[in-house]
Amino acid sequence: MLTVIHKECGGPAMDDSPVGEVCAIPIDRFPFPCFTCLEEIDDESELRLSQELGI
Repeated sequence: MLTVIHKECGGPAMDDSPVGEVCAIPIDRFPFPCFTCLEEIDDESELRLSQELGI
């Protein structure tokens, strides 16, 4: 499962964070507040994707 992470705080950026098979966030989602620190996220450069392995 892919999770959207805010680079600055290192926490999940979205509460419905599992991106699944979609590897891009729609441009109309920006700006939005980070789910963890509530800082405004302006574009994709402030995010990274993390893959959790369900082992």
